[in-house]
Amino acid sequence: MELLLVVPHPDDEVFGAGGVLSSAARKGWTTGVITLTRGDKGKDLGLCSREELPRVREQELRRSAEILRVGHLEVHGYPDKGVADHPEIAELLADRFNELQPERIITFPPNGLNRHPDHVASHRWTVAAFQHYGEGLLYYYAPTRPYPGFSEGWLAPTHRVELDREALSAKIRAMAQYRTQALSVLKIMDLAAARLMEETFHLVGYTGSLRAGLD
Repeated sequence: MELLLVVPHPDDEVFGAGGVLSSAARKGWTTGVITLTRGDKGKDLGLCSREELPRVREQELRRSAEILRVGHLEVHGYPDKGVADHPEIAELLADRFNELQPERIITFPPNGLNRHPDHVASHRWTVAAFQHYGEGLLYYYAPTRPYPGFSEGWLAPTHRVELDREALSAKIRAMAQYRTQALSVLKIMDLAAARLMEETFHLVGYTGSLRAGLD
């Protein structure tokens, strides 16, 4: 597998790397997404009951993944806002890495971008699994500037991917599948509008100048 994302929630994949996933699939890369929760603590906007929300968010994720042409999708059922309480996730991910053999792995940076506990924990468990796996390249989401109020722990991007028209179209369509998270979609578009057109990442261990594309 050429590219694998590890994220805690449905919608984390498209906000951070929807264009890269779409572009990679068009290049013939095998892509994958592992989502650790079904997003059961997210908003529902009155579109479904709280009991129905995990099922609805998983459906939204599957529609997004189909649009982005994700080749391999895993949805795990760890508790939303409880990923930090399950250190066994590191062992699970190490097993999945050994099975899928990803050449590139993308996840959240140490500060989770916004210090969301699930984002931070996903980083921690992914790094632990990657160290055990010992192969490939590890990238973090890395906006060109920190989100307002979350500058501590920000890592500058080392790699950028400018989205072409087809990738941008796919990304916007995939974002639109998350009807229950419409307010979050709008917030991301407001705070990180530039990321709609250009996705940026930090390659762990890389010290050179900013590069175009992923290594």
